[in-house]
Amino acid sequence: MKKIISILLVAVMSLSLVACSPSKSTTETANSNGTENTENTNNPGKKTVYFLTKILGNQYWSVVEQGAKDAAAELGINLVVTGLANEAEIEKQVQQLQDAVSAKADAIVLGPVDSTAMVNPVNDAFNSGIPIIVVDTMINTENYSAALMTDNVEAGKIAAEEMINRMKTAGVSETEKAQIAVQIGSSGSQTIIDRLKGFNEYWDANAPEAWEVLNNDIKVNDGDITKAVGFTQDFLTAYPDLKGVFGPNNGSTVGFVTGLKESGRKDIVMVGFDFSAEIEQLIREGEFEVATVLQKQYLMGYEGVKTAIALSEGKQPEEKLIDTGVMVVDKENVDATEVQEVINPSGK
Repeated sequence: MKKIISILLVAVMSLSLVACSPSKSTTETANSNGTENTENTNNPGKKTVYFLTKILGNQYWSVVEQGAKDAAAELGINLVVTGLANEAEIEKQVQQLQDAVSAKADAIVLGPVDSTAMVNPVNDAFNSGIPIIVVDTMINTENYSAALMTDNVEAGKIAAEEMINRMKTAGVSETEKAQIAVQIGSSGSQTIIDRLKGFNEYWDANAPEAWEVLNNDIKVNDGDITKAVGFTQDFLTAYPDLKGVFGPNNGSTVGFVTGLKESGRKDIVMVGFDFSAEIEQLIREGEFEVATVLQKQYLMGYEGVKTAIALSEGKQPEEKLIDTGVMVVDKENVDATEVQEVINPSGK
């Protein structure tokens, strides 16, 4: 009997040792609430970069995330990706940033969900000595190590120029009343604030006096496509002189595209941002007067992680603010090589 008990004890101890042994690497998918995706974060001796995206699964941010993952794979580092369900989850991003600091990340790449509300948390993270690399959206503080993004004021001006030219092409008279509707993803995003600033500056200087941007009725959809589509229908109903719509971010653009197609309003000029499947289809169909301002978001993620590692090694970028550039895409150039290289990045 004693011999049997001894054998059982040895077996139990062996199982316990196996269960407690640390694995050499881990790969985890998003957790139950879809806010975290951790990849290869248990590789001892390798640097770890935290990438705090905005919305997990969002078409735009998925491309930024892929750029970050490709850079991490090339460099052989650990990458931890966290994100949000929508752009209203500011407190959650604050917690994710604090978690990254507590985990002693070698560097943090951040897409701020709110340019003002994230200032103090970013200041605290920066003061901890961890390099902070901001992508896509500027933060209202100088306490960051580097930033990779679009010159959003200039991009807004480009969008306004497109809107004016395309309305004229569509046959809108310079003397008739014409209204332009705008909806945005977040009122606290400096990216959107700057794009609207650029759009209105160019518009005020160049648009016919009879044409009006509905700045007193800008809708905020919080990155919710369903809300964005609903707002499109609201604009079409409330403004009989509506001639154009402007979406300064991906979600708003998708909302306008979907709403216009559902209503069959091919008389409305559409200018948006980024390159979703929805805007691509609208462009290729050729039935709408439409263009989108294409950002190079893959580079934001890819170069963001590479810059993060360089900073963690004590190297400084040549410029603190790096403009990744934009281009206008329409039916005339959608298949051009320079456009396809941005839409379908390769060789990274």
